[in-house]
Amino acid sequence: MKYRRLLRTGLLTYCATGLIGQTSREAYRQAFDVWQQAQANLERDAGSAGTALVSQADRAAAAAVTFEATRAAYLKSSAQDAAQRRQFLQTKAARPSPDLAPPAVAELAATELQMVTRTIARFANDPDRGIQQLRQSLERERVALVALTDTIQTRQKMVAAASATADALEQARTKTAETFSDQTSQISQAVAQSEIEGAAWSQYYEKLTQAIQAASAPPAPRVDITPVATRNTSISPIPLPRYVGAWTYPTVNGIFHGAQPEFVDLVVHEQDGHADGTLFARFKQSSGSATDPLVRFDFQGDFAATPVQRFKLVTSDGAQGTVELIPGPAFNLLEVNFQTDPQANKIRTGNFILVKK
Repeated sequence: MKYRRLLRTGLLTYCATGLIGQTSREAYRQAFDVWQQAQANLERDAGSAGTALVSQADRAAAAAVTFEATRAAYLKSSAQDAAQRRQFLQTKAARPSPDLAPPAVAELAATELQMVTRTIARFANDPDRGIQQLRQSLERERVALVALTDTIQTRQKMVAAASATADALEQARTKTAETFSDQTSQISQAVAQSEIEGAAWSQYYEKLTQAIQAASAPPAPRVDITPVATRNTSISPIPLPRYVGAWTYPTVNGIFHGAQPEFVDLVVHEQDGHADGTLFARFKQSSGSATDPLVRFDFQGDFAATPVQRFKLVTSDGAQGTVELIPGPAFNLLEVNFQTDPQANKIRTGNFILVKK
């Protein structure tokens, strides 16, 4: 068993190193499909297929390691890409210099134009030939000053438009950089969660292998013991740890149907085949909604010989209903489906998948 644990740990390290370049979304989805095929019917056959099932458990464990390593590599690649984009966006765009159209130049041109215009008007009726030649020269200067003034005004408009565009670009750059920063943070959290899940799966398959070997061991000598009269003999065909324990709604990529949970805490206890539990949840509501977002109820009952466990519930407001506990596709996932009697401004149905704490 110790050798198998070391082998799985070494495989995890090898996969994490060798899959750095295989970071496409399709790669880890294919790894997930391979994993699901490797563990098909593994839990169902664990108690009856004998030690031959140990090799399938080892293959499923290796496939789980490959999947977690491939997904982590993809997430890390996505985080690096987002970080590079954010770093690129941190460089501010060049802004047009106000020196391209200084107000002093426009004022000087306007003053010169007014002075030349007044001088031309002063000499307009003077018959002296020299004065007339001076006036003609002033006319040419006035035409040049008018053209210069028009050019300065056009340039000022272009600089103002370029400045407005630069302001809009700067706002967009800042907002986009913040988006990439949030994306990097969320991906980093997903990577950490993936590493935790990988370790949990490794422990799960190790315990499953032990269970297979224990189920295949010769039966112990039978000892007649008078059963306790109060003990429930109707036990689920699925291991009770798939239902019992503390469960919570994940903060990232939660799965739900109907009302969207904001948080959910579920605790389920078992004693002598009898279950009792408490659920406390808060659901997201649209702005202005009068519906109470909080739901709290207790439930109890005997575990049945079916995969889906159904219990009667009573809410904190006294309403009655039912709650179903359904094992998820993984050992640490539990689907919860509840329904209560109608009450004004109260949430009466919910369906979501919880993760074991």
